[in-house]
Amino acid sequence: MKKSLLLVAVTLLISVSSQVFSQEPAMPGPPKVLYIVKEDIKPGMMGAHNIHSANFANIFRMMGTPNHRIAMIPVAGSENEVIYITGTESFAKLETILNNTDKMLGGASGAAKTELDRLNKEEPVLHAGMRDMFTLFRPELSYNPGVDIRTMRYFSITTLRVRPGHDAQFAEYAQKLINAARKAKLDNYHTAIFQVISGAPAGTYLLFRPMKSLSELDDQVGMRVRAGMGNDERRDLDKEASDVYLSSETSTYAFAPDMSYVEKEFAAADPAFWNTKPAMMAKPKPKKKMAKPVAPPPPTD
Repeated sequence: MKKSLLLVAVTLLISVSSQVFSQEPAMPGPPKVLYIVKEDIKPGMMGAHNIHSANFANIFRMMGTPNHRIAMIPVAGSENEVIYITGTESFAKLETILNNTDKMLGGASGAAKTELDRLNKEEPVLHAGMRDMFTLFRPELSYNPGVDIRTMRYFSITTLRVRPGHDAQFAEYAQKLINAARKAKLDNYHTAIFQVISGAPAGTYLLFRPMKSLSELDDQVGMRVRAGMGNDERRDLDKEASDVYLSSETSTYAFAPDMSYVEKEFAAADPAFWNTKPAMMAKPKPKKKMAKPVAPPPPTD
């Protein structure tokens, strides 16, 4: 494996604003650090890749490695892209998980080593490219992210690219949208924004929207927010958006439990979904025995 796929310890997202005055115990919040791996898969190889990825997850599970991951496959967007995410409280923790996982995999023996060698040889055939990103959670730019990720099934991910030198203006713009969303009482709408600090162009932000069902997209949230604004407010926000953004692109991904490797406590929230049957490792084919040549009978007079 080119590098360990560090993956997700994130289990729950917390509402920064709506739960401040709640009497109920606050849920653990989003990780301060989110590590994201994007794999570009060669056209026509997604099926083979997904089996390959599930076999890697099975290796992690069998060896008890410290990395945990949520894998996602595309529903809308690039059909040849797979995403893995991991969350930690710091980059120091991330480094520890990476080093410990690499050490365990490097020390594999027996059937595990045979399987790892096979999977590593498959990678060049399946992968067209890979991108890793380090990101930081921005709670002040997120809206009502208090959901239990374990019960979700999709992430809609919006990649926002902010014009150079406009990060402060973007933060102000996001706060105005959050206030407008609160006025519209979007209780079932949740977002968590992470700022990319390495692995993508400067000014890149990722907005994660968790969903239980694609039916949530039937609720036209943007239209509801705009409906609650005055004409002047809409005009001013539209102008700010054109001043702030270079581009904005949204893709939707489904969680892939067979390619994921999550903690037991995580899976316990919905074991029927997360505890899928592990992919079977490919067993080495036995070598065919060559038949010994039969000596010709001695010549007769």
